Amino acid sequence: MGNSLPQLNATRSEATTTTATTMTTATNGASHPTKLKKSRSLRDYTRSASLMNSSTNSSIKRNISLSRPRSMAPSDAEIIDIRALRCALPLAENPSEDGISTTANTNNEGENRLLKQLDYIQSCVRKDKGLFGMMTENLQSKHIFSNDEPENTHTLDRTPQDFNMDYQSIYLQTPDGEFIHAYWIYHSIEQISSTTTLLYLHGAGGNISHRLEVVRLFYENLHCNVLIIDYRGFGKSTGSPTELGLYIDAQTGYDYLIYKQKINPDNIIVFGTSLGASVAIQLVSDPLNRAQVAIFENAFISVPEIAKYFLTYAKSVIGVTKSIGFIYLFDSLPKVRRIECPCIYLTGLLDPIIPTWMSSTLYNDTRAARKRHLFEYPFGKHNDLPIMPEYFENIQSFINELPRTKSSDEQEAVLR
Repeated sequence: MGNSLPQLNATRSEATTTTATTMTTATNGASHPTKLKKSRSLRDYTRSASLMNSSTNSSIKRNISLSRPRSMAPSDAEIIDIRALRCALPLAENPSEDGISTTANTNNEGENRLLKQLDYIQSCVRKDKGLFGMMTENLQSKHIFSNDEPENTHTLDRTPQDFNMDYQSIYLQTPDGEFIHAYWIYHSIEQISSTTTLLYLHGAGGNISHRLEVVRLFYENLHCNVLIIDYRGFGKSTGSPTELGLYIDAQTGYDYLIYKQKINPDNIIVFGTSLGASVAIQLVSDPLNRAQVAIFENAFISVPEIAKYFLTYAKSVIGVTKSIGFIYLFDSLPKVRRIECPCIYLTGLLDPIIPTWMSSTLYNDTRAARKRHLFEYPFGKHNDLPIMPEYFENIQSFINELPRTKSSDEQEAVLR
């Protein structure tokens, strides 16, 4: 997996205090409150609403559904409909005073909350491709996602059982109707809700079976449960990858932990590496998604910045075409300014793909985080950081230093 020579660990750490309203700093030095943009286009894309009124017992029956593409449902593992799970979650044991039934309240609140999160996701991606973007869409997708590399990447080579890990193979149905394949790996069924759980968001290329050796290191060193998902178009998951799609897939994985496994957000670690780091940044930048800590390994600022790094001769051209040439931006810099949960940045100084200064730039702009830390590994490359000396010791010591508060209200907040 690369060089594992011992080295000295260069670190930077800073704890910050957040206010009730997260402030972002614009380029002119002014501060503005972060606002969630509403996107009418996403509502048109996702929601088909029909209201059915009934006078029986003075109650109102409301059925709202998200329209979805009709992907063929897989039959080789259990399918969990995350949207239905979210909307069916009871909010109260008794009908409200105005006569609206608990079921109606549940569907309405769950649907509205989901739509709010989908609106936020939509506000963070490009809404139009542009002429040049449409002409180069296949080329951009091939280089950014590499979901058909290596050859036969849609065949899973191994299972967690091969690494002595207990697991369940599942499919998570997303709000827009794709089926995301995942491995739910656990230590003890009886202690799932009280055990730290890692949501693993992998990088470009390959599938979840190619990450199991690294997952085992987390499983054993942090003694945590792990949910690892294949984005749409990767491995056995349906659909084709897009920036919007990957963000929805990550939200679906997070929702599985919250609504299905009923894990307290304070026991969830969101981990993303390379492309997955951008997806993880997107996920925890939503204030509705809480986490114990977020870990970003070899993160990059944006796709255009990576293009500048590899195509130095085209810097001036890319600067002009950022808004018209790139379909997928994965623009993480403005998002890290909204993150409030504790964050760890991990970067290898010998990474030939993503320059180290990008992690440093993102780290410096994550000012609203309650605590943050940057670990730099002088002999680390792009895919071998987990075997670097002190890698897991650094993560564990950071987690151990976090204040742990578990009130009854926070325990109930698991069901939100």
